[in-house]
Amino acid sequence: MNIKLVYASLTGNTEMLSDLMIEKFEEKKGLELEKLFIEDMENFDFLDDADAFIIATYTYGDGELPEEMEDFFEALADKNFDGKIYGVIGTGDTVYEQYCVCVDQFDEQIAKTGAINPTLNLKIEIEADTDEDFENIDKFIEDFSAAL
Repeated sequence: MNIKLVYASLTGNTEMLSDLMIEKFEEKKGLELEKLFIEDMENFDFLDDADAFIIATYTYGDGELPEEMEDFFEALADKNFDGKIYGVIGTGDTVYEQYCVCVDQFDEQIAKTGAINPTLNLKIEIEADTDEDFENIDKFIEDFSAAL
């Protein structure tokens, strides 16, 4: 199974979350995920051959998409991912009024491609460090894996 996790990270929090998710998918489900850093991608065809994928983003400032994710976000409008499984995870800070809104924006954009999200969007404040965070991570992994 070809599962990809595409991430953007400015401070390292979203990369840490991505690494944690990859580790837990392998540990709990025996699934390997390919990690892709959005800034290393030369075009936006990297998900075309994926059976399933996860987008990991952060929310910048007052609810803006990360600059490095803007072109990818727009390119999703032209994609047909009919029947592919996807999930969206992200980090944010509740000091901002628009907490983790980019997670929801990506979810809405990807849903238009025909892909199926079997999970609740995973939103982590800064970094995963509470029992609730780890429970939510486990639930995400369980729901995502069950849909494969």
